[in-house]
Amino acid sequence: MHRQRGMTLIELMVALTIVGILAAIAIPSYTSYARKARRADAKTALTSIAQQFERCYTRYNSYTNANCKVTLPFDTPRGTYTIDADPAGTPVAGVNDQTFAIKATPKNDQAKDTTCGTFMLNHVGVKGVTGSSGASNCW
Repeated sequence: MHRQRGMTLIELMVALTIVGILAAIAIPSYTSYARKARRADAKTALTSIAQQFERCYTRYNSYTNANCKVTLPFDTPRGTYTIDADPAGTPVAGVNDQTFAIKATPKNDQAKDTTCGTFMLNHVGVKGVTGSSGASNCW
């Protein structure tokens, strides 16, 4: 009797087809999950900057005092968002003595995140997003 060694071409093609189908399902799912996980960068950075502004306001009664160590704009450590003053912020625009509005604009691959888009936060704690999902789902 002759023993068969290895796989036939048909068996190989079936195995490759199965791997292709699994990859077609897994890769978009992983990409979506990774974008969702990177949103934490924006939320963490915005709340951290807001805390710095509040400490400054507590000490100097102004968000823009020269002794404050708030530096804008800057990129998040992973480079997924740019944190900056929000010139179109509501009910205030940008940063002044008594109010602030800041935003986290997505960069690179995170810019494809249309669900949440740009994150926004102001001096009274109002949170917002520009994406289709709404602030309550993104924050």
